[in-house]
Amino acid sequence: KNKILIIEDEVLILTFLQRRMEKENYDVDIARDGSEAMDLISKNKYDSILVDLMLPFISGFQLIAHIRTDQKNADTPVIVVSALSNEETIVEALSMGATDFLKKPLAINVLLTKVKLLTSESPLLYSA
Repeated sequence: KNKILIIEDEVLILTFLQRRMEKENYDVDIARDGSEAMDLISKNKYDSILVDLMLPFISGFQLIAHIRTDQKNADTPVIVVSALSNEETIVEALSMGATDFLKKPLAINVLLTKVKLLTSESPLLYSA
């Protein structure tokens, strides 16, 4: 079972994502702020991490930088899910090591497909 961390301070979005990921058979951990996320990242190895950029205490940008230097999670795919979606923000997040960027409000099926592709053991689902 793939282990996923969802870092989101908006309770409705967090609950929705958590339930949807669990329905897809993911083992889900949640963090409502950057400090909680740091704690979980230091203790666990994740198959994928979803992170909002605007978080209490520690920003999503700081978390991406931390994840990329964390021994267990340095190679973990990080998908940013944020309402901050101007070009500079997206470029900055990707430059810091985010794997992908989705704008809020998000299309849940697009997110699920990206997570599945990033966490699957098999190669991509299509051939060139």
